[in-house]
This record gives sequence, structure tokens and C-alpha cells, in this order.
Amino acid sequence: MRRDEQLQLLLKTIALLVLLWLVKAFINKTTPENLGLFANNIYTEEDAFGKVITRDSRGWVIDTRLSDGKITDDFVLVHLNNPPNTPIYVYPKDIDMYVSSDIIMKGEYEPYNVKIMIQYMKRFPNAVFLDLGAFVGSFSIAIAALEYKVVAVECLKSSVRRLYASMKEAGVSDRMSIIHNVISDKRKPVVIETEPGNMGLTYVDLRKSEGKEIVKSIVLDDLLEIFQFKEAIIKMDVHQFEDMVLNGAYKFFKKVNVEAVLMEFIHHQSDSYDNDGKFIVDFMEAHGLEPDVPEDIKQDYKKWQTAEILFKRKRPFSHTL
Repeated sequence: MRRDEQLQLLLKTIALLVLLWLVKAFINKTTPENLGLFANNIYTEEDAFGKVITRDSRGWVIDTRLSDGKITDDFVLVHLNNPPNTPIYVYPKDIDMYVSSDIIMKGEYEPYNVKIMIQYMKRFPNAVFLDLGAFVGSFSIAIAALEYKVVAVECLKSSVRRLYASMKEAGVSDRMSIIHNVISDKRKPVVIETEPGNMGLTYVDLRKSEGKEIVKSIVLDDLLEIFQFKEAIIKMDVHQFEDMVLNGAYKFFKKVNVEAVLMEFIHHQSDSYDNDGKFIVDFMEAHGLEPDVPEDIKQDYKKWQTAEILFKRKRPFSHTL
């Protein structure tokens, strides 16, 4: 081979190596480590506990971006009253005027509802507490601290980071898993928004296709791919998405004995979204659950007077539903 040919071959080899390096650098920069070409997949629930996981087109993977353990100045460490002295990281009061402010000042948020969920976990200690719309974890961290299994689902990155930090601080990693997704009835990217000064009002804006924070939506049935649920107690606060969650949960409710669902229902009383209130009530009825409301208004959900409604099991669970 002539000298000029050798030189050309060397230059081509160098160019190819540079190109491969640039491609690798691009992948590392634009794709999260956990969602990269060599994703760290999750296949069993044992692998999911103590981690932040997410589901995308490659399946279930560890979301290492949100579980690096980094705690910044806007992480406020306080303690819950129930259980006593349980550590939890929240937002500063000036950017979260309701949930975080209450926890900072009172050591609790919605204590009555938390108490209801704890009572159900005591009745069904082998159940998994499924927290849909976990936010900073006022329910999840409290219940995990009482030695129960918890799967917390949250879509906002900054809240997931706080959940992870709280899980570590409270020492409940062996029984808690955090999912970074939206739960809906379709699998697609969605835009996440928050209300200024009220981080607790996190919601999906279906009118937008672009935004500062985009996350994949999945269906509740997808959780059955890795979690071996037999019994579950569910808290559902997903800001007007409750009917969509149920519309993607037929398999889940057929396979899992759901003993109770505490749901934010106030947005569905007027049937503003395609008879969504009626759909929720009918879905619960079809799966053996009834609302815990006075008997005289049980059949008229537009008269239910509380923002959250507890649906409780009224007939024995059956896989043949």
C-alpha cells in the first residue's frame, strides 16, 4: 500500500472515531442515563423498591436523574406528626402556600384523610398503598414509616426529588418505590404545569404539546408488569384526571383486590368532562365499591358534600368481574 493511501486510511479511521465519539457525547447529553442506549431495566418489584423508576417505550427503567440524592437550598426538612418525628422534605412556603406550608407549620396536611388511609392499612396490612399524585409524600412517607409497602406515583420532577430524599431520610427505601410518570388512559408524552405559588396544584395541560416539563403518561394496568399486587389501598389526587386513570385500569381492578379508594371527586360532580362523574361512580359500582356518604344521597353524586370521597368495598372481591 502506498504512503498516500495509508495516510488516507488513517485519516478516515480518525474521522470515524471522532464521529463515534460525537454520537456518544450527543446521546449522553440529550438522553437521561437511565433511558439511554444501555438502559438499566426493571423487571421485578424487588428491583423497584428504594428507587425512582419510569416507564417509556423501552419498558421500566431506573430514573437516575431524579435519584441522585442531591439536596438543594429549596429543600425544606420538617417532620410529620403522624407518625411522630417522621422526616419529610417539602417546598419553601412562598412557592407552595398550601401543602408545604401546612406541613411546615402544623406537621401535617389533610390529617383526617391520612388517618383514614392509615386505618385501612391497619385493617389490610398485606395491601400495598398506591399513592397516585403523591406530590411531596405527606401520605406516602407517613404510611411507609409505619412499615407498609408503598408505591408513590408523581409526575413533577422537583416533587419526585423530594420524595426520593424523604424516602432516604426516613429510612423506608426497603418498602417504597417511586414512579415518575403521569397515570392516564393513554401512553403518550404530556405537558406538566403548576400554579404559581402553589406547587401542590400540579396538572397535565392537554391543550399543549410543548412545555418546560414533559413526561410520559402510562396506564394503571402497566404497573402489573412489575408489581405483584394482590391487595391495594389507593389514594387518587390527580387534578381532574381521576376518570382517565380508571379508564386505563380495567385489568388492574380485575386482578387486584382494591379495598378502598380515596379520590378527589369535587371536579367531577358537575359532569363537566363527558359525564365523568357518572363514569367514575359506575366504574366503582361495577368493581364492588361504593361511596362512603349518607344513604339518602348515595345515588346522587352531585349532592356529595366533601371534596374527597372514599369508595369502599361493599361486596367480596372476585377475579371473575
